[in-house]
Amino acid sequence: MFTAVLFFMAAQISTSGGVYENITAQEAAKRFTQCGLGPATIRWNDPEMGGEDVLAASDIKSATDEQLRCADLAISYYSLELPPEIERRFEVLREARLAPVFQAQAREWLSARGLLNRVPQYRTGVTDDAAFTRQVENVCGRRAKGAFQSKFGFHAVSPDWVNRNLNPPGKGSEVLSCLMNVATVSGFQIGFIGNEYYQR
Repeated sequence: MFTAVLFFMAAQISTSGGVYENITAQEAAKRFTQCGLGPATIRWNDPEMGGEDVLAASDIKSATDEQLRCADLAISYYSLELPPEIERRFEVLREARLAPVFQAQAREWLSARGLLNRVPQYRTGVTDDAAFTRQVENVCGRRAKGAFQSKFGFHAVSPDWVNRNLNPPGKGSEVLSCLMNVATVSGFQIGFIGNEYYQR
């Protein structure tokens, strides 16, 4: 789920704060090869949802943590497909680098709107998810109601809620930003089902 959240948070901060460079997919692929992991191909993903360039390097047999950290910086905000075990390691390293940035950004966003002191506390395995998600929805206002209430569980944004509140793309972005930022500050992991995540 972190990947989807990462995509959304990345879309929000774009190239601000030096987190990402505004580069083309071709430049990202070229820089990726300089990390010693071989070539990466570029493919167009999700044309039905607006599409995005994705870098793929599925033939890699092994990678050091140093090479994966290099790749993380090299590809900027692009998604990278790797063999499953290597991709898991890559995502852990990427999250370790970006999570503090997103935490600071989320706190700043909420503070600017007078919401930071209203963020509910969450403790994994202790806090009741149903009650917690209702609190999150209350913090974010009337339009947030039902965002976490679906058959997919409380850690997924409801596809029905997305269809009602976020279409066409751009509609409801303030509400979704609120939900994501509250979840980030509280440490509550959320994700999106299939292709229903918010589009840049």
